[in-house]
Amino acid sequence: MSSQQPEEELNLAFNVPNIVTGVRIVLAIVSACLLAWGGTTEFLVAGILILVAGCSDGLDGWLARRLGQSSTGGAIMDLLADQVLAIPNLILAIAAGLFARTDHLMPFNPYPYAVVMIISGATVIVGVCMFLWKRGSRGFELPTPTPLGKTPMFFWIPTLVVAVLGVGPDWLLAALMYGGIIFTILAFASYFRKASYVFTD
Repeated sequence: MSSQQPEEELNLAFNVPNIVTGVRIVLAIVSACLLAWGGTTEFLVAGILILVAGCSDGLDGWLARRLGQSSTGGAIMDLLADQVLAIPNLILAIAAGLFARTDHLMPFNPYPYAVVMIISGATVIVGVCMFLWKRGSRGFELPTPTPLGKTPMFFWIPTLVVAVLGVGPDWLLAALMYGGIIFTILAFASYFRKASYVFTD
């Protein structure tokens, strides 16, 4: 499950895919600041920024393959960008009470959703840190996403957008939350099985 890779592959080149990923990180941070600030206008702008940032997910990877600019550093940056976008904005949206309208549709709302999302995100971050720590001595390859790997983002981003913008019926937000829980658990299990050597070797 491992092979030696040149250390320079971790260098982040100033290229189009990495710029797209960097912009996503900036948008994620700005939206989180707006959610922390609070207010109707701030929530509106934050929701739009989350939507734009979410739509860019996948574009950087496609550009990297299309332009021949794929790298381990860029892949790691993309993984972390997803977590920067999803987890802080989720926590702040919950703190702002933007998920309260689904209280009657989900037991212990929003904790079942939040716990699954946060554990998944934290595991990705820990996995990246362990990969970077062990890679130099053991020549690990960065695990590539499984077919289910990116599926949760198709729930995470719409869930955040619907919650933050306050659009759609309550059942839609609840359905997105339940879908996020199910597909995050499935993706987590499939990806962890593939990447378990990073934690155990």
